[in-house]
Amino acid sequence: MPNNRQQVTVDRRTPSPDAEIATIAARQHGVVTIAQLLASCSDATVRRRVRAGRLHRVYRGVYAVGHAGLSREGMWLAAVFACGENAALSHLAAAAHWQVSRWPSTLTSVVTVSKHAPAGVDVHRVARLDQRDVIVWKGIPVTNVARMLVDLTDTLTPHQLAYVIHEAEFKRIFSEPATRGTMARAKGRRNLHRLARALELHAAGSAGTRSAKEDAFLEAQDVEPLVNVKIEVDFHWPEKHRIVEIDGHGHGREATRRDDKQRDERLKGAGWSVERRAS
Repeated sequence: MPNNRQQVTVDRRTPSPDAEIATIAARQHGVVTIAQLLASCSDATVRRRVRAGRLHRVYRGVYAVGHAGLSREGMWLAAVFACGENAALSHLAAAAHWQVSRWPSTLTSVVTVSKHAPAGVDVHRVARLDQRDVIVWKGIPVTNVARMLVDLTDTLTPHQLAYVIHEAEFKRIFSEPATRGTMARAKGRRNLHRLARALELHAAGSAGTRSAKEDAFLEAQDVEPLVNVKIEVDFHWPEKHRIVEIDGHGHGREATRRDDKQRDERLKGAGWSVERRAS
C-alpha cells in the first residue's frame, strides 16, 4: 500500500546574526546594546554595519537597527540602556509613559545607580534603586507610579501631584498604601510634604489643577480654594460661596456658551457667585 504520510523536513539551521539582531530590536523598540550585538557578531562586523548605515549610534553602546527614526519609546529605552544597569525611566518621562502627564516635554529623565551621564539625558543618580520601585512596562524599565510620585515632588506642586494621582487612579494604577510605603523608604527627600498634601487633596475629592492657566490662577490666590472637586467647577470657596471658571477656547462655541449660561444660572440659584475668565 502506498504511504500517504507526509514527509516533514525540520530546518535546524542556526538563525543568522542579522535575524537574531532583528528579533532583539523588534522587542526593544528598535534599539540594541553593544553587548547584544557582540553576542552575535564581532566588533569589526559592528563597525562595518555602522559604516553601511545598518546600525545607527544613539548613545555610546546603544544603536538603532535599520534606521535612525526611533519612536518616543525607542528613545526612552535607548536612554535607559545608556545609563547602565539598574536604570529606569523616571520623573515626567515616566509620567508620560504611564499616560498621567499633562506637561509636554521632550526631556528624557532616567534614574540610575551608575555614573553614566549620556548627553541629552536628564540623569538622576542615586546610591540605591530599590527594585520594588521599578517595573518593566511595555518593554521599558520605568519607576512605578508610587516612586514616580515621590520623584515628582521635586518639580510639581501639591495640586499638580493631585492631578497625576487623579489620572493614575482613573487608569487603576494608583495605590495609596504603595505610595505611602515608598514615601516611608524615601528618607532624606526634602519635598515629601508636597505629596502628603496631594494625598490629602485627593482624599477630599480634588482632581488637582488641570492646566497651566489653573496653576497660575491658584498661585495668585491669598486664600486657597477647593480645586476641581466633585461639583465639577475649576475653583470654589465654600465659605464665600464663590466659583471661578477658567474657560478655554472651546467655551467660545455657541452650544458650549449656552450650556455654560444654563449651568451658571443653576449655580447662582443655589447661592453661588460665578465668575468666568478667558484663558
